[in-house]
Amino acid sequence: MSRLAPTYDSGAPGATGGTAGSDARGSSPKSTRDEACILAVDDKPANLLALERVLAGIPVRIIKATSGEEALAASLRHRFALAILDVQMPGMDGYELAEILLADPATSRTPVIFVTAAYSDENHVFKGYTAGAVDYIVKPYNPSMLLAKVRVFLELAQHRQDLEVQVVDRTSELKASEGRFDDLFNLAPQALLMIDRTSRVVRGNRAAISVFGYQSDALEGRAVVDLLPAFVEHAPAGTIDPDRIAAVNSAPGAEWIAVRRDGTQLHTEVRLARVMLNGHEHVMASVTDVSARIAALEVIQRSLREKETLLKEIHHRVKNNLQIVSSLLRLQCEQCQEPEVRAPLQESIGRVRSMAMVHEQLYGHESLEEIDLGEYARSLGSMLRGAHGPRARLSVQAEPLAVSIDVATPLGLILNELITNAFKHGLVRAEGDTRPRRTGDECDVLVEVRSMGGRVHLAVSDSGPGVAPLSHAQASNSLGMQLVRSLSRQLRADLRFDTEGGLRVSVECAVR
Repeated sequence: MSRLAPTYDSGAPGATGGTAGSDARGSSPKSTRDEACILAVDDKPANLLALERVLAGIPVRIIKATSGEEALAASLRHRFALAILDVQMPGMDGYELAEILLADPATSRTPVIFVTAAYSDENHVFKGYTAGAVDYIVKPYNPSMLLAKVRVFLELAQHRQDLEVQVVDRTSELKASEGRFDDLFNLAPQALLMIDRTSRVVRGNRAAISVFGYQSDALEGRAVVDLLPAFVEHAPAGTIDPDRIAAVNSAPGAEWIAVRRDGTQLHTEVRLARVMLNGHEHVMASVTDVSARIAALEVIQRSLREKETLLKEIHHRVKNNLQIVSSLLRLQCEQCQEPEVRAPLQESIGRVRSMAMVHEQLYGHESLEEIDLGEYARSLGSMLRGAHGPRARLSVQAEPLAVSIDVATPLGLILNELITNAFKHGLVRAEGDTRPRRTGDECDVLVEVRSMGGRVHLAVSDSGPGVAPLSHAQASNSLGMQLVRSLSRQLRADLRFDTEGGLRVSVECAVR
């Protein structure tokens, strides 16, 4: 197999940066001092532009790349005094790129600085230094500090170059470039395919042999559509369209089906880059097998569906059990003739029903963690009106409001107590009471549910005789009011009583 001496272009306008017309590494007719170069790798062009502006004050050429593959290609054209790598990139991330660069003898002494805005914890910092970095910088960084560090590494690189330029000539540089390409190509963790303009594979690396199941000699010369059927849609034979290649690279998580030698199919992620090889334009495809990840994701999704089904069944059974309890209480109530015993039993039936309605909504809702409190208030109000005040005029002013089950259950019990109390005591006014009706002339009981600044606000109003301020303590002795106060404390809610023109009880608490 012949050794290759490629030159690279990232495939994106302005991606390589620097001065126009500069020679490839080792292409000058005589040994001279090379121009100082810095490799800047980041998948976001805005970050590369910001870094270029920070380094604008020093005489250095910045070679920009937006992916690990482009950076590997650029390392074969340029000699870098420093590499500034973004950690988080699609495909080959900064750690993998650094390991490949530092594994190659020709680039093993290139200092690497990681720059990241996302991975600032100690584990990632340790991983960066383990990968061979000389520094790990977290954004936002101090431009002056970064500039000072860059100057130091440029001076060190210049001293080293002054010593090496005495023994370096065009032939040795060319051979080193060939060796570096072979090593980098074969050491890459992703499967790499070099594809010519006829859409045939020129060469595949060791990972490609493993992924596709072909030996090296069987892989070379094979039509790439036999391996990646979707390739023809993005780089048809006879053309290498930069826009199509850019579209592939910009698609997040784009998946292609790969076909192995035995006919089995793999889910892969593919990145493409334009490559100049022996004076001819080629495409280098980086292929990552993601079948295991997709299989694991399917297992997780199936498990989640099973858990959702189980939770729905649990809520359904809880609702049914509560309805059984309610039915037993109702039977006991029907067999009891004493009013002082029947009344507590009927109140208990209402409380059990209010809890059962929470589980009924959860069973029929897409989310198993929250319910619509507004819809719940309308259903509960309608049920309580039928039980306690069929002729009463009820108005429920409730907006859609999602609350967690931990909040919905106690709020449901509070609503049950307040609405029941309004129907029992707030429909008849004292004779001669001419105060304006709190609920107006449109209704006898008003229920309000709304969101205020990320908090739940609910209130139940009636136009009855109300409760005198001095009798609040007496009112709190009832089981219902004790329950309301206890649940309010549990929710850390604000509980207020207003007796002007009737009784209005309001509760305000957090949504979750």
